[in-house]
Amino acid sequence: MHRVPHPPADVEIFARRLAEDRERHVTSREPETGRARGCYCLHSCGTLARVRSIFPFVCIFYAVLLVNLRAQESATRNVVVTGENEEDQFTELGEYAQPAWAERSRMASTTSVYVLSPYEAFVGNVWEGDFDRHGKTTHDITQEIDFGLPHRFEIGIENEFGVIEDQAHETSATFEARYAVANWNAIPLNPTISLEYILGFGTSARTSSRQSDAFTARLLLGQNFGDHFGYGLNLSLQPSVSHGDEREFEVAQAIAYGAFEGKLELGAESRYTHTTQHGSHEEQNEFVIGPSIGWKPIRQLRVGVAELFGCTGDSPGVASFVLISYEFGGGEAIVSPVPHD
Repeated sequence: MHRVPHPPADVEIFARRLAEDRERHVTSREPETGRARGCYCLHSCGTLARVRSIFPFVCIFYAVLLVNLRAQESATRNVVVTGENEEDQFTELGEYAQPAWAERSRMASTTSVYVLSPYEAFVGNVWEGDFDRHGKTTHDITQEIDFGLPHRFEIGIENEFGVIEDQAHETSATFEARYAVANWNAIPLNPTISLEYILGFGTSARTSSRQSDAFTARLLLGQNFGDHFGYGLNLSLQPSVSHGDEREFEVAQAIAYGAFEGKLELGAESRYTHTTQHGSHEEQNEFVIGPSIGWKPIRQLRVGVAELFGCTGDSPGVASFVLISYEFGGGEAIVSPVPHD
């Protein structure tokens, strides 16, 4: 059986009609496809817009949540206690097992012992008034800030302001670094090394001569005897480094007894100073000694007064001291709760 071939004209007509049918079908589907794409685009854009609109509120929510968590953590760490027990403030121990009287930078107006606990700060103001037998009066005001560091280190700075009769001027600035050899009572007398550098600006109220730049090396010793007696001894050598051959050697001592749970301190102080004046070979020997008293109205605040009397011809008739100090941190900031019945 043989197929009869179609004429070429018929094949052309059939192909043309097939192309026209396909074009009509595609044209009829374009509106639906466009509507579908438009709906998808609108849906996607709307979703993105809604996400963008709520994103700031989500950020704010998580920020508030984070702040609240940190506040709760801080409140857990820092417990505020409103009462005090009857522990002895004279013997409360610091970070290195030192008693409270040795933890502060100054044990007394003339004597320092040991170092502060880590991250504890000491702020003190010391006024010294020397009343000469011949009517001459000098005043020396020292402002001191000390900061305790780990590993038994301490740093500090002092500013000295002098008043001689009716003339007032800034005298010097002192930078100090201090190191305790061991924890308290690990070595007898608890030796501590103190190095200072003094920048002289004007006339010294103590020597009535220009204060030169100087380097000071001090050995600080301290020891407790029982629970209520504290003793401190300072040996210092201060040579001039800027001009002249001025030198100063000093020995200072203090003893204190803590009473009434450490709120009251009764004691005595002494200071011996051997000085060689600049431009002169004459030597001066000053020795003063007398009673002292300290009062702590609150744990961090201490007020001390000392009246020392001159015992040599170069000494003032009376040397009066007033020390006001405040401590931030350390053993003094620890308050135990009051037990309730």
